Amino acid sequence: PAEAEPPKPFPPLFERPPLCLVAFALLLSTAVALLCTVFRDALAVVLRQPSGEAAALLLLKLVSIPVVSVAFTYTHIWLALWMTFKPVNFVGCLRIPRTNVGLGWQGIIPFKAVPFALKACDNLIPSLISPQECVGRVEAAGLVREKAAEFDQLAADAVDAAVAVAAPRLWGRSPRAAKQAVLEMARVATPQIVEAVLLDLRRESLVDSTLFDIRGLVIDILTNDPKLAVDTMIEMGRPELQFIRNSGALMGGAFGLVQLAIWAAWPQRAVAIFTMPVFGAVVSALTNWLALLIIFRPLHPHRFCGVTVQGIFLRRQAAVARIYARIIASKVLTSERLTHIISRGRGGERLRELTRLRTMEATEVPSGADLGKPGTEAWSWWLVLFARTLGLAPRGTAAADAAVAELTPPPTPASSVCGDDEDGGGSGGGESGGGGYSSSGGGATAQLWDQARAAASEVVVERIPALLEESVEYVERCMDLSETLADRIAALPPDVFENMLHSCFQEDEWMLITLGGVLGFLIGLAQAFALGA
Repeated sequence: PAEAEPPKPFPPLFERPPLCLVAFALLLSTAVALLCTVFRDALAVVLRQPSGEAAALLLLKLVSIPVVSVAFTYTHIWLALWMTFKPVNFVGCLRIPRTNVGLGWQGIIPFKAVPFALKACDNLIPSLISPQECVGRVEAAGLVREKAAEFDQLAADAVDAAVAVAAPRLWGRSPRAAKQAVLEMARVATPQIVEAVLLDLRRESLVDSTLFDIRGLVIDILTNDPKLAVDTMIEMGRPELQFIRNSGALMGGAFGLVQLAIWAAWPQRAVAIFTMPVFGAVVSALTNWLALLIIFRPLHPHRFCGVTVQGIFLRRQAAVARIYARIIASKVLTSERLTHIISRGRGGERLRELTRLRTMEATEVPSGADLGKPGTEAWSWWLVLFARTLGLAPRGTAAADAAVAELTPPPTPASSVCGDDEDGGGSGGGESGGGGYSSSGGGATAQLWDQARAAASEVVVERIPALLEESVEYVERCMDLSETLADRIAALPPDVFENMLHSCFQEDEWMLITLGGVLGFLIGLAQAFALGA
């Protein structure tokens, strides 16, 4: 079965920075240190300060504005992303039931586990994969080959069950070659029965979509395990999350320079106390909005100044499709779960009903009058009955006649073979011959063999679901779910692909934008007072 890889963690707040960034930070720090120490007198002249100490202090204040903007924007964008996914369960108290409001927080994705599951179902079923397609991909012949020994034993057990009811002593007296031939007939009939049952299931699943409740399975799994939805989204979008986190530093630096110019132009206390918190709130909300926007917009690629522009998540649709398909195939629609819903539950009940029906059809015998010459060739009677009962060849065909001619021993007096009550001879009620079978006893004989067929069919009914569940690896190879989903998701139009994931948390994005604005206002206010405005 598909191996489930361990989930990738959410991008941390701090990661090892690239060498170029480290070098830039060292050069900047060195320049500021030299200006504040070695060249502070010259700095005082440039900044029009009364002393070198005052100039150095002013320089540190000025430099702190973009530095704080970079650090804060980087952090609050990461925090907004983190709060989209974490914590998996509500942390806090006084939560209003069925809401995410209270003195605490739960990640938007785990809070929206049910809508996420419904959206996944709406996109997976039936547009990407359907129950009837899952059933239709399982080939009966291949299934029988995969479990050849088990199906051979099933055929033998079905024959044993039939003869135990109908003719145990006669079966014991039959030639070994005849027994082997009958068992071979049962083995030939087995894949035919399985193929007919799978075809019936596929047809019925087209009419009744709830027969195999894949939708209910997906909803139950994602609802009861919100961490799975979180891990899925993180793994699919991890490069985008890292990019957005890092771009927060660039946006923070750009807005920090603008903020620096405003503060330098109007350093008055009243102006600074007003502008810095307001600017901080606007910039923080705007950067959060931009960070979320560039993931999915624009939907379609556009050429701008020779550069192709598209939402960064959508540019990786093919790669994301493979990740999503692998997770769905290995953790949600696993071959074990698919075989379980086919063989158990409501679908399993129908599987048993159809197996019983098809087995009884395959073992149907028209009437005692058509089974040979009852009362004079009892051996032929039983062999023809088994040949036609177990589906080697229909009545009246050359194959059946040849099989009977080959397997029929010399005629034996009916009284010496069929006169045994245990074998059902007494139930035949012969007109002569000491209890031999006769056409007049056909009704009792048919009843006896209906019981034998029912016994054989019950063996098949009980074993087929179990054999299906044991054939997990074969079922997985047949369905090839991961590759199928990956190809079909990659082929989705960009708007459908975007809706499949973005719609799960789109309506709650305002909370993250508002949170960024509030934090920006508070940081701006603190910064204004720290700068001595």
